[in-house]
Amino acid sequence: MSSIYQPVKRIGHSSVQVGDYLYIWGGGEQPGLPGVHNNKEKKSMCSVVEVCHVPTGMWVQKPTTGNPPLGVEGYTAAVIRNELFFFGGYCGHLGCFHNSLYSFNVDTFNWKELSPTTSHHSPMMKDNCAMVALCLNDEDYLAVIGGAGSSSNNTRPQPGAQYSGDGDLQRCNEVHMYRLKTGKWTSPTVTGDRPPPISAFTLTSITNTTAILFGGNFGDRRCDDVYVFQFTDTSVNCTKFPNPRGSVQWPKGRSDHSSVLINCSSGPHVVVVGGLGTKDCWLLNNKMKWKQLTYIPDSVTDRSFHSLSVWSETPTTHWIIEFGGWRDGSFLSETKFIEIISSTGDLVVQSVLDINEYQKRRVLEGLAKVHITKDPALYKDILDKKPQTYDLLRLFNSSAAHYKVIGIALSVPVRDLLPYPEATTDNLILVFQRWIESDKGVTWRKILQVCEDYPDQLGQAKAEVKGFLSSDRARNSY
Repeated sequence: MSSIYQPVKRIGHSSVQVGDYLYIWGGGEQPGLPGVHNNKEKKSMCSVVEVCHVPTGMWVQKPTTGNPPLGVEGYTAAVIRNELFFFGGYCGHLGCFHNSLYSFNVDTFNWKELSPTTSHHSPMMKDNCAMVALCLNDEDYLAVIGGAGSSSNNTRPQPGAQYSGDGDLQRCNEVHMYRLKTGKWTSPTVTGDRPPPISAFTLTSITNTTAILFGGNFGDRRCDDVYVFQFTDTSVNCTKFPNPRGSVQWPKGRSDHSSVLINCSSGPHVVVVGGLGTKDCWLLNNKMKWKQLTYIPDSVTDRSFHSLSVWSETPTTHWIIEFGGWRDGSFLSETKFIEIISSTGDLVVQSVLDINEYQKRRVLEGLAKVHITKDPALYKDILDKKPQTYDLLRLFNSSAAHYKVIGIALSVPVRDLLPYPEATTDNLILVFQRWIESDKGVTWRKILQVCEDYPDQLGQAKAEVKGFLSSDRARNSY
């Protein structure tokens, strides 16, 4: 596993997902990328796309055709079916911002320029803005909000928008929409609580017509307010949800963070990770209530300028994929996989895996499926065998703290077990010994059923059990 391929370290990129695949392009801060407007070397480096097959965790680098955008850092991206869209970005040399819009087809791996970089049309040339895909009246649109760029080469400000900043760099609160059917940019009517000129925030699509803005830079501070945008084909209404202060849980202001949407039975949740000046992870539910997720390592939360995507493996199991970013003056190339379980209506972090751990787990689960397919009778035979205590202890060791849940599920007494952290392993041994001695339904099938019934507590144990049952060791032992 030590030779697993990962993309090179980078910041200022985005990750976009289509089906089971994750796509990353660009990242202006990566080793060897020339800080020039355009040359052969830069074009060659930017004519590849990094692709991750999320069900296996395997990264590959693939070539593309056509000419990619020049705004390689701080661009914004969105997806509509099999098309990725890239807007704006910083070119890599002083003062060179872009307002081009490109599409990238994930079937043909071909680039297409939809709208060129020029000061003769809006939006302004900028980076650190945000874009979402919309479906309005059965038509596809893209909406671009905010961002920062040069004041000297942006000559057509949007009516009603505000612009502020120091020197030549200015932030804006522009709102533009691009109608794919006509290939034209429009300025919608903006009502409600329009945010101030802002950059380096996140804009998370909630529905086909709604998006949530959080964080970002404006003035001399970082924003901690939430804005909800509701779009029609000609207008957008903005509603501000300010930090109420006091005892209410609310994340501190931040910029250059990342966010994703998780849909579950209790409604949509926005997950916010990291950012400059922070080292945490938060959930925002559909009632505008925040909750901090704890027990997530700093290797995940202590990042900025990174990317996030989410893959819902099942309706209740979701994987957040984090790549790249910045920490303590260093660029990162780490891929992290955060497993979120939502079966109880609440969202719980089940596991956090690096790419080696994730790929190993997927291989084990894949082998289990292969063995079931190739020889279901053999697998079924093992499921009806009686487990041994030493195997159970080894497979459930990481879940020892849940010995009471396991005992109750196996219908064995647990009230007399000492509730001390140092006694959890001994308690787990007693639970399994009592179950085996009861001689009531003592099979591997029952063990798997217990894991299925309690995914929040025993998800990791389930993976370990399934991997073991598909192994040669299990077939030789049982």
